[in-house]
Amino acid sequence: MKKIVVLTFVFLVFAPFLIALNQNRESTHAALEITGGYLRAKPPGQLVTAGFLSISNLSDQDCSILSAESSLTDRVEFHEHMHLDGMMKMRRKAYIKVDAGETIHFRPGGLHMMFFDLEMELKEDEVEEIVLSTDQCGSHIVPLTITSLFATGLKEYH
Repeated sequence: MKKIVVLTFVFLVFAPFLIALNQNRESTHAALEITGGYLRAKPPGQLVTAGFLSISNLSDQDCSILSAESSLTDRVEFHEHMHLDGMMKMRRKAYIKVDAGETIHFRPGGLHMMFFDLEMELKEDEVEEIVLSTDQCGSHIVPLTITSLFATGLKEYH
């Protein structure tokens, strides 16, 4: 009986601290706001496409997006178009840093995600989810709406 009383006391004393700790973890997780996600439909005969979105860091700490995972493929990479020696080139980026209070835009002709080895057909208006993993801001499930190649011009520079 004495053990039950002691355990109940310990629980009542420490439960509020554990709840507060968990709430702090959730608020850190919510530090990123991810909007406007879309995935281009694949060009005919191609096995690659690109994905775009915007990431706002609402916290007071810098975060780095370390990876993107998709059920569509085992290979999603971050890429950036750059002008080098008078030519536009695409370079892979190991991670994407999102400074505290800043917004990063993934756009055609700039920063984007490349989805490789896509065997299945992507149907317009369907939604596919990806998981973005970060160093300090948790993991985020992000919906990407599949958009026609011809309709993406409307979204390119929002």
